[in-house]
Amino acid sequence: MIKTRRQEAIGWHQTEATVKSLLWLVIIVYLVSAVMLSVFQRKMLYFPQPAMSMLGEKNSRFTVNGVTLSGWVINPGQPEALIYYGGNAESIELTIPFFRFLTGLTRQMEWALPFPPLPERLTHVSVYLIPYRGYGDNPGHPTEQHLYRDAVALFDQIAPRHQSVSLMGRSLGSGVATYVAAARPVEHLVLVTPFDSIERVARDFYWMFPVSLLLKDKFASVARVEAITAPTTVIIAEHDQIISRVRTDALITHFPLRQVAVFVIAGAEHNNLQLFPDYATAVIGAFLSRT
Repeated sequence: MIKTRRQEAIGWHQTEATVKSLLWLVIIVYLVSAVMLSVFQRKMLYFPQPAMSMLGEKNSRFTVNGVTLSGWVINPGQPEALIYYGGNAESIELTIPFFRFLTGLTRQMEWALPFPPLPERLTHVSVYLIPYRGYGDNPGHPTEQHLYRDAVALFDQIAPRHQSVSLMGRSLGSGVATYVAAARPVEHLVLVTPFDSIERVARDFYWMFPVSLLLKDKFASVARVEAITAPTTVIIAEHDQIISRVRTDALITHFPLRQVAVFVIAGAEHNNLQLFPDYATAVIGAFLSRT
């Protein structure tokens, strides 16, 4: 059957209309997705967990910037202090067994395979585990600037109690740790599964969106490296599925070679580092190698 020119024209118009409809649908879906990403970005970045008392009741409280933050101090009353900043979905109290083991309060770490003997324990260190605002039943809502201001204020209250203060930040907490280390005198800095910036991490996941324009909390650790003078240890999970090695290496390359030591924990993933004996050895090494 031979189509008339009129039928062909109608067919072309229908095809054109279909293509235009699909194009508009794609545009609408893209714009809606971008808006949703912008509106709910902090819910996608911060995952506060309620406090769990099975590992011990909170034993420390600080009032910072009008908010009372309560948490745990492991091995209190020691000459040196270590402040730990957790990940975005981390229940910080789950690190209590690790730090009790590290500071010599227990012979082995609960919930893990037996660890070989460590070269030394951090018996002279008090470890502060203070959840962020909005985390661990603490009041408030987390944002980048709130976490920074709270962390500096917390440091300023802890520092007078000790001869020196070291910092340890894991994942999102590495961004907080670099901020404080750039603003205050720090003895040692330990960065666990760190990134150069959350903005660049987000761009890797959401490459199709203008992340730089949408993102409110960028945690640009790489921009603060020049202001950090503390000896720095970077601990990497070999099979990290959250923070790519590219993002960690991009941060490391900005440190002077003599300032940074890098440990890769073989077989470890982003969320199970603390179960590997080499992780404990790397943290201990951060304190022993350049004392």
